[in-house]
Amino acid sequence: MRAARFHPGEGLRIEDVARPSVGPGEVLVEVAGCGVCHSDLHVMDGDIPLVEPRVLGHEVAGTVAETGEGVALDAGTEVAVFGGWGCRNCETCARGADQLCNLSNWLGIGHDGGYAEFLRVPTADYCLPLDGLDPVEAAPLTDAALTAYRALRRAEVGPSDSVALVGIGGLGEFGVQLARTWGCRVVAVDRVPAKLDRAERLGADATVETGGSVPRAVKAAADGPVDAVVDFVGVDETLQWASNVLGADGHLVLAGIGGGTLDFSWNPLVGSEVTYRTVQWGTSAELRDVLALARQGRITADVERVDLAELPDTFDRLAAGDVAGRAVVVP
Repeated sequence: MRAARFHPGEGLRIEDVARPSVGPGEVLVEVAGCGVCHSDLHVMDGDIPLVEPRVLGHEVAGTVAETGEGVALDAGTEVAVFGGWGCRNCETCARGADQLCNLSNWLGIGHDGGYAEFLRVPTADYCLPLDGLDPVEAAPLTDAALTAYRALRRAEVGPSDSVALVGIGGLGEFGVQLARTWGCRVVAVDRVPAKLDRAERLGADATVETGGSVPRAVKAAADGPVDAVVDFVGVDETLQWASNVLGADGHLVLAGIGGGTLDFSWNPLVGSEVTYRTVQWGTSAELRDVLALARQGRITADVERVDLAELPDTFDRLAAGDVAGRAVVVP
């Protein structure tokens, strides 16, 4: 089968590899779409080191092609694949937080991913029926929407709360939609005017273009300090902005992997008793919630379909910020 495989120290290659076979309990999924995620750029840059060639791609939806012994899932079922794979044999996995078990187990990092025609999934528990959703449009829900969902849950926001969302890219677009669904007052922050226009169309109450005093502009838009910030970028500058706009008992949730740092200390200029926390993906139970919201029409994916052969160029565009919404490889 065709696949996009990253060779450490050499780069990404579109090449022929062996089609996976399945054993007991496993599922073979014919890939309909695999979202192109910014975190794959970090893998290829060595921030998440790999020691052997790996088929990348972790936002997968497709059709069950074959099942191993003991799997109660019919061939032909369209599924979304939960990608935060765990060891399935520890306390963390037992409580349903497989994605927190060990990053080296994840789809597309510890196991071959979805930039390929077929994907082997270790358990049917990671295959969630789409029940009518389009597989290509559903692929980004498995990470971009899921991570945004978990981040907002960790931000503990609800109706009438104000939330600033920093970075309106693949994750931030879902963040706007989810926050509006929960009745929040949404302030979208980005450096690209077109992305802020998109945020307005998705329901943001106000937008802030970076360049001037971002904290002052956010507070003006929110009529004061905000209840929560979700930072989908995660560099020093965005984390500092976030810290400077939080109100009392506010929550700063870091979802971006930009490698930034923030001094974590008591500061009289920052809201009292603020909480800083990170998120890693989401749980399979939360993915079920995300899929349900998509079926209800409360969240939608802005998808650009690309061929597997176009993936290297798509990564270049993604690094340059030239991808609107989510590019999805259709192998």
